[in-house]
This record gives sequence, C-alpha cells and structure tokens, in this order.
Amino acid sequence: MRKSLLILIVLVYCVGLCCEAKAFSSCLSLPSVAFWIWTPKTKKLVNPKYAAKDTPEEQFKWAIKFFNDKEYKRAAEEFARLTSSFKDSDLAPEAQYYCGLSYQKDGRPYPAFEAYQKVVEIYPFTKRIDEIIEREYAIGNELYKKHRAKLMGIEIMTDLDRAAEIFATVRDNAPFGEYSDQAQFMIGLCYKKSELYSEAMDAFQKLVDDYPHSKLQDKAKYEIAQVTYLASRNSDYDQELTDEAIKEFKGIAKNEENTSFSKEAKEAIFMLEEKKTKSLFKTAKFYEKHKHYKGAVVYYKEILKKYPNSSLGELAGEKIKFIEEFKIK
Repeated sequence: MRKSLLILIVLVYCVGLCCEAKAFSSCLSLPSVAFWIWTPKTKKLVNPKYAAKDTPEEQFKWAIKFFNDKEYKRAAEEFARLTSSFKDSDLAPEAQYYCGLSYQKDGRPYPAFEAYQKVVEIYPFTKRIDEIIEREYAIGNELYKKHRAKLMGIEIMTDLDRAAEIFATVRDNAPFGEYSDQAQFMIGLCYKKSELYSEAMDAFQKLVDDYPHSKLQDKAKYEIAQVTYLASRNSDYDQELTDEAIKEFKGIAKNEENTSFSKEAKEAIFMLEEKKTKSLFKTAKFYEKHKHYKGAVVYYKEILKKYPNSSLGELAGEKIKFIEEFKIK
C-alpha cells in the first residue's frame, strides 16, 4: 500500500511538472516537450532523448544512421546504448564493434581500443575477431609514434604506456596469431623509446625465446645488444653492461647470413670497444696520478691485450714502457 502510494505521488508530481511546462511553453508559443516519461516495461522514469529504441534492430538502424552521416561521437553513444540495453542480442557484437570503429574514426584511439577489446572479451566468437586484432595493432602503432606526455613536469599515462598495453593485449588475444610476434617486438620498442632499457631487454628476449621461428629473431637480437649498450652509457666505471653489449654484438656479427645487421654490429663493436678502452685508460691514469704505478700498468696492459688497434692502444704501450723504465724500481 505504501509503495503504491509513493508511485502515485511521483506520477502526480511528474504530471504537474508537465502541465507547468506545457503552460509555460504555451505562453512562449513553443511546442511542449515531455522530458521524462514513465515506462511500464522498466518501471522507471526515462528521458526519451537518451532511451534505446524498442528493439535492437531499430536501435542499430538509428545508430548506423549517425555513423553514415559521419556523426561518429553520437554514433558511438548509440551503438553503446544498444549493447547496454540489448546485450544478449545477435546484433550486440556488431554494435560493439561499430562503437570502436566510431571512436577510431572520431580520432579517439584509446577509447576505440577499449571498445574493440570488449568485443573480444564479451563476444569471443565474433566474426570480427581477426579484424579487431588488426585494428588494435594499428592503434598501438599510432600511439607508439606519438610523443611522451607530461602534466606540469610529471609523467602521466602516456601514449607509449598505452601502446605497450595494447600490444600486450594483441599478443594475449592470439598468442600464436599473425600479429603476436610483431606485438611482442613493439612492446620492446615502446620500452626502449621510454628509456626503460631493462624492460626492453626482457621484452626482446621474450620474442627470441617464445617465437623461435619468427622473422623478427635477428632484429630482436640486435635490439637486445642495442638497449644493453644504451643502458651502459649511464656508467663510467661499471663496464659490465658494456661487456655484455659487446658480447651480444659479436654474436650478431658472426651471422653472415644477415649482412645488414652484421655490418651495423661491427660498427657498434668498434664504438663500444673505444668506450671500454677510454674507461680503462682513465682508470690507469688515476692509478698513475696517485703513484700506484703497478696498478696503472695492469690497466694499460689490458688495453694492449684486448684492444690493441683502438685509438689509445699505441699510447697505452708508450705509457707501459715509460713507467717500467722510470717509475718502477
């Protein structure tokens, strides 16, 4: 009884508002509009402007009209309304796909990805699955090419972060699909571009380990050596990463089947060995300056032994000769 009375009061109140609106609009010579109506089906007050049509077919036709008219923002809203109101309809997967496509055409790549991914998660047997994975991969590439974003000097959720997330999703959606190894490679590039070298090394190594038949094997191995070198640039005396980078590049240089990477690897080896030589020479000079001549000779001799053809090889030999002749008794 109390519930019926409450509903009656609400209805009377709404009717009163509508009457007032009608009276007011009559004064202004404007047509009256019922902004909220009671629907027996849902037993709720709804705004007709934001309500779904009576059937999924009608709603889809309504949404596709906006899509064809290139009103993509409204189209996305209407397609989303269909999937929300008729989630079990046969048209729901197609509507969710078009929701993503509308966002993509409206220049909103990340919401497009989220909409596409809902299709994969909610309707995994959709006929659009291959096309969706291809579109998600394209969105990842689009975001990868953009610059990193900062807000008042503070890192926020960046395009590269989102690109890495999307590529990981593409890989997980189809672990052995057409784009799986490419997505894994792009994850590594995202980390590399973000200067997260340790994460990049892991990502490229995962491609080498998990996709042994991938055409990207050689590229991944080269990138492992490259990011190892990039990580080594942050230290003058800790040369472990430099040694590791030289080792990786030497492995690539031996592969004569891939001449382009082999040539680049040899150039990188020369550059890294020069870096290593300069570090050893700097250490030797430090010992020499503090009159620890035997220690200095050890480092000068290491240069002659490992890098005799470097720019400092000849000078290291002269230093050894001078110290042994005049400084070490």
